[in-house]
Amino acid sequence: MSRDAEVLIFDPRPDDLPSFDAYLADGEEQLHFALGFGYDPADTQPDVLRPALEAAAVIPPEDSIDDMLGADEEVPKSEQHRRVLKVVGEYFGLSLPHQTIVSGRLPAAVTRRHPPASW
Repeated sequence: MSRDAEVLIFDPRPDDLPSFDAYLADGEEQLHFALGFGYDPADTQPDVLRPALEAAAVIPPEDSIDDMLGADEEVPKSEQHRRVLKVVGEYFGLSLPHQTIVSGRLPAAVTRRHPPASW
């Protein structure tokens, strides 16, 4: 599906951590990570989102020994998810205009009903 295209799979899972993200381009997985119990990205571009996630205080700086969000800042899970959605949306140029969400129709495609067994 991703040959000659880009595919973003983002499952924020607000009630059941971790959230998952996968980014594929030209038939290859570029980035895959689970976020919620640390941050350990994989594939050919594992650090592509790291600077933006660090800047949004979603993950600690790479050389930090603190856990998620650092020891000083206690951020509610809803705010953590909002920050992750913002980072992913800005990086990949995604937008869902408020009016479209409230009263319009959003395009959708169901490719599977359950996450891959590898997640």
